[in-house]
Amino acid sequence: NMTLTVLKISHLEQLNSKIFAWLSNIFSRLKIEHLIKQIGINARTRLLDKMTPGKPGVAIPN
Repeated sequence: NMTLTVLKISHLEQLNSKIFAWLSNIFSRLKIEHLIKQIGINARTRLLDKMTPGKPGVAIPN
């Protein structure tokens, strides 16, 4: 039946759209979390560099 086929295709397209929206949201969050971690690491390294006299660019590990 043509109507049933069209409905199935429509349903699959809607599902596909929802999946892509979900994946886009997840990847966006992961990118933001990664950037926050990078900023935190960079800020910590710079702070430790300032606290280490005579050794620019060397960070003290915890």
